Amino acid sequence: MTPEQQERMLIIFHMLVSLFERAYLLLWEPDMSPRQARRWSSWEDYMREWLRRADFRESLPQLLRGEDPAFVAMLEALAPEDA
Repeated sequence: MTPEQQERMLIIFHMLVSLFERAYLLLWEPDMSPRQARRWSSWEDYMREWLRRADFRESLPQLLRGEDPAFVAMLEALAPEDA
């Protein structure tokens, strides 16, 4: 990958993390109704899909700097252990 491509990829990753954090802050609750849980589950699936990518996971320390601590803990818990 060229340096420009790497920079673009990192920008996209930052945008994704911002989107994921926004979804977490707006949608996640400890006691969700079935409808809320279904909505959250679709976001969680999308996050897991990105977390399966090694390049995204390897960028997480940089991407999560300064983010909400509860969001960071949730995202790190979703990351696959065997990846």
